[in-house]
Amino acid sequence: MLTFKINLLRYLIIVLFIAVFLPGVFAQRIENYLHLGKIELNKENYLEAIKYFNNAVKQRPASYEGYFLRGIAKYSLDDYIGAEQDFTQASEFDPYNAEIYHYRAIVRSQQYNFGGTLVDYATAIELDPKDSYIYLNRARTNLFLQEFKAAVKDCNKAIELKYKKENVFVIRGMAKAGLELYEDAIADLNTAIKYDSSNTNSYIQRGVIWMDMHKPDSAIRDFNQAIAADADNSYAIFNRALVRMEIADTSGAFQDLDKVIVLSPYNSFAYYNRAILKIGKGNETGAIDDLDKVLVINPDNIVVYLYRGRLKHTTGDLTGAIKDYNKAIEIYPDFADAYYERSLVKRQLKDYTGAEEDHKQAYLINKFNFSNNDSLKLEEEMYLKRILAFSSEFYDKNSENGKIQNQVIQIELKPIFTTILYSKDLEGVRIFDTYEKQMYNAPVITLTCKESFLDITTVNEEIVVLNRKIITTPDDPANYFKRAELYSHIQNYYNALLDYNTAIKLNPNFIMAYFCRANTRYQLTELLNSEYENRYQINSGFNSPHNNNPADTTFLKHSFEKVIKDYNKVIDLDPDFYYAFFNKGYVKCMMGDYWGAVSDFSKAIEVEPNFSEAYFNKGLILIFLNLKTVGCENISKAGEQGIIDAYHVMKRYCFK
Repeated sequence: MLTFKINLLRYLIIVLFIAVFLPGVFAQRIENYLHLGKIELNKENYLEAIKYFNNAVKQRPASYEGYFLRGIAKYSLDDYIGAEQDFTQASEFDPYNAEIYHYRAIVRSQQYNFGGTLVDYATAIELDPKDSYIYLNRARTNLFLQEFKAAVKDCNKAIELKYKKENVFVIRGMAKAGLELYEDAIADLNTAIKYDSSNTNSYIQRGVIWMDMHKPDSAIRDFNQAIAADADNSYAIFNRALVRMEIADTSGAFQDLDKVIVLSPYNSFAYYNRAILKIGKGNETGAIDDLDKVLVINPDNIVVYLYRGRLKHTTGDLTGAIKDYNKAIEIYPDFADAYYERSLVKRQLKDYTGAEEDHKQAYLINKFNFSNNDSLKLEEEMYLKRILAFSSEFYDKNSENGKIQNQVIQIELKPIFTTILYSKDLEGVRIFDTYEKQMYNAPVITLTCKESFLDITTVNEEIVVLNRKIITTPDDPANYFKRAELYSHIQNYYNALLDYNTAIKLNPNFIMAYFCRANTRYQLTELLNSEYENRYQINSGFNSPHNNNPADTTFLKHSFEKVIKDYNKVIDLDPDFYYAFFNKGYVKCMMGDYWGAVSDFSKAIEVEPNFSEAYFNKGLILIFLNLKTVGCENISKAGEQGIIDAYHVMKRYCFK
């Protein structure tokens, strides 16, 4: 009885300790995550900030702050999908916070969801009508929508609320220029420069207004002023190129556009204008080459397909011209000019019936548009803006700040996961817990999708030791398995496969032997196929990554089928070993079975919801399959979980 009372007292003390002290410790930990995340956010270390905010969200999923701050970090990395999701989640926990709606309005505008944008701005203003920043940012949106009077009104309201930074005068000046109130516009830009003469953007925007006023000398003077302050200001250099094109300074324009492309290699507007210059020089082939680059960056731009089609028509590539017009019509079925141009090519190809049908369709579309002068719905208008848009990104690709999405890199699928024997570098190492799972040979399995290197002397010494063990105990499958791993790491695939076969023969349920044999078979096939360079590199548009030579495809298919068979055996033995699904998905992608790959990556995610590489590969394939929305959602999730390349993908493929 006494023992019971003592145990009960001890229990009550423990419960009291938990009730009194642990909530404070728990809350302190969350505050630490938020505090550290804010520090990284201020330092522009956005990836590190997201890691801290992930922990804060995990610890307290019903609090708005972790989601809100993580949304800001994602927004800074141009992950507008992920940012919007976080802001939406934050609004559910704090529906009266104006800043949440303010930020969500901004990221929605980046996705051309202007209906949602304007609703969010209205909500933010209703909740906090004294916040001048909300009016300023709504003015930016109205400026883009060419609602110039509304933009001026918002700027006036921001100024009334004591917002006196120079950018409000820049935006108001641009809006006034849109209303053709040029003298007032110049006055606003002069005021902006008076407030901060070091802000190069004010000079650039004043230069743009001088261009609208047909005063090229004044425009060039302002652009030169901006370039003198920042020699690598690609926006100023680009605008100077436009002025030089206008005054027929072709040589100067070429020099400027070439420099813009070096500084900002994904600026499709620069390639497009250089193509125009090349056409003027009679260099149609060079112009087509530049338009090719534009369409890699902006694959839905119907005007570029139209112009490239015309150039191909001119140079005698009639089939190529038809393909370009077909693509333009596929993207926008009411594109009358594309039907008309296609009719001309069809007539030249003696397809008179097709030519007549296209000519008639172009006539009907033009007739309907002429008689239907009603303004387009906002959604349709924004769709047109999107498919006519150029990527006019002006940034230094080599700038060292937290915006890693601007770096120029090669984008590849994340490769298969393999086991690690010895590793000093723990970055990228994953641990799979196999505790109490009898079919595994170790309590934990360490894997990586990065290339690992072993000292060949060490490997050979280990093989000698295992040779002795195998002589002593020839029926122990573990020794054959270990030796096979060593052989595989030094690319002695033949002996590795022999040892894996022996290990499996001795233990038909040896799960890691099947997994590693599949990896080795894949690596051997990849080695034999390396002369074809079938890598998943998406650096100049998406191309089918598997070999199209029928004989080679048959060989690859036969080889990969053995790999798939081994992964399936692993899954049969342990359906929770999600790395087998991942590797199988990757191999299926190599075979050209993209939907099969998507299915396997999805299964891997189902088993392990935080499998970042699976989200990344699944998203990349879906983008390749033209399912951009769902693909980019997966890429966003990969970025949230730490895949840096995800932000490069989103920058280049998700918001064009």
